[in-house]
Amino acid sequence: MLSRRLFLHSLPLAAGVFLAACESKEPPVRFILPDEPLQILTSTVQAADLIRQIGGEAVEVRSLIPAETNPHLWQPTAAELAAIQISDAFFLSGLGLEARFTTDLDSLRTRGLPVGVLANGLEDGDILRNAAGRMEPHFWLDPQLWAKAAKEAAMVLGEASPPAANWFEDRSHEYVMRLQKLHLDTQAKAAEIAPRNRFFMTTHDTMAYFANTYGLEGRSLASASGEAAATLPEALSTWMSDHQVRTLFREQLADQQTIRKIARPLLLNSDPMIFSLSLGKTGTRLSGVTSEMDGSTYLDAHQYTVDVILDSLRIN
Repeated sequence: MLSRRLFLHSLPLAAGVFLAACESKEPPVRFILPDEPLQILTSTVQAADLIRQIGGEAVEVRSLIPAETNPHLWQPTAAELAAIQISDAFFLSGLGLEARFTTDLDSLRTRGLPVGVLANGLEDGDILRNAAGRMEPHFWLDPQLWAKAAKEAAMVLGEASPPAANWFEDRSHEYVMRLQKLHLDTQAKAAEIAPRNRFFMTTHDTMAYFANTYGLEGRSLASASGEAAATLPEALSTWMSDHQVRTLFREQLADQQTIRKIARPLLLNSDPMIFSLSLGKTGTRLSGVTSEMDGSTYLDAHQYTVDVILDSLRIN
């Protein structure tokens, strides 16, 4: 039997051996990625980009609505509906954006398909309504709201592959931080614009969330579906004159020649292009900015739009 002294002398050694044994163990596994990437379908290219950012190598994503296409006009084909049913998860944007998608989502869920509606991540107070009382669907033009959509997407991806749930949550958190930086940078830039210059005109009615978040006021020639009055309403003409609006920001999908014909009699500069309804095709490089900016990704396309509008307003 060990004496008390020898026993006490042996304690540090025993404790060290015990701690070393503990330290040599592998840390607990936080996630396990699927053997093959999840096959994800989305309605819009913005949603597809979001899922790629959050899913990384764990997903392969395809948007059913091609880039540079108006999502309001999308009506899924029979082949697309069949593809949705055999995918690993499906995502819509929501708030009525995909008005012609009439498939019951609960029926898809009862078949075991994880279905995400990105707008479900928003709170009631986040949602704007237009003059007719309809919900404004273009919420991704506020990076803070797109951050909420990112969290919603991570949750649904976790349902599609529970062992990888922490992977999606971690990557979602990283992406939310990037969106928060984009918001704060935009907020600081917008604060520099004089009150008299905080008015702008676009070709499509898509910028309500952007204007609301950054203390601006926007009007448009046409609705998001592309419908415009044959002649400029008198109230809009008066508003433009009262606020000395000199630029018509052309949505990427708008035909430049047609817009110029409309803008010329109004003495508006219609050359500046913005992204709101869609993104550019893969590999799109944005003119006038560094080659690192890719118009097929949300962060770059939105940053480009922010710079085009705010730089123009600042020098009015």
